[in-house]
Amino acid sequence: MDKKEKIIGSIVMMIGCTIFLVVGYILSKPKAFNANESMFVQETSNKNNKDYDSKKGDNVLVDKNDNKNINKSELKKIIVEIKGEVKKPNVYTMDYGSRVNDLIEKAGGFTEKADKMSLNCSMKLKDEDCIVVLNKDNPKESNIKQNTLHNVTGGTSNNEGKININTATKEELMKLPGVGEVTAQNIIDYREKSGGFNSVDDITKVNRIGTKTLAKFKDKIEVR
Repeated sequence: MDKKEKIIGSIVMMIGCTIFLVVGYILSKPKAFNANESMFVQETSNKNNKDYDSKKGDNVLVDKNDNKNINKSELKKIIVEIKGEVKKPNVYTMDYGSRVNDLIEKAGGFTEKADKMSLNCSMKLKDEDCIVVLNKDNPKESNIKQNTLHNVTGGTSNNEGKININTATKEELMKLPGVGEVTAQNIIDYREKSGGFNSVDDITKVNRIGTKTLAKFKDKIEVR
């Protein structure tokens, strides 16, 4: 009888262990699924955060092409010269989009004799510009004044009387055939937004100016 009871007890224990293992296996399956699901959610969250971060800072990483354009704009340099009444007249390398005031600061600022009223310090600089700061005691020095007007505020820039569309005022632009007040302002708005014209043909990118309009005054304009 004792032997029989031992056998029965062993069988009961085996059945119990089997049931325990089966139940444990069944219960463990949802946990594994939840773990995988958690990993999926975490990966999705990280991906979304990465996308969000990539969209910050002028969309630096959103699109490879956009990134190239932005880097190109940020890395573009111009070489300009400043003469006259500044503390460190010289040729300087400046960032694209810099203004006359930035160049003056880099050159150490004005001297005491500088004629500050002769300059438009807010004017954007372009590659190869030469800025001349006049001496207030000699404001009528013809050669220097001519250079200053042409490089900083003026439109005409050579003996042929061509208008530099990168520096011309609205009034000067309105002297061109087919260019009225609205179109002249469009030209100014475009060059300020884009940083200037690289060629005469670029002016066709301005609203209200096509190839036919350009043909009317192409021989009267230039880009410097």
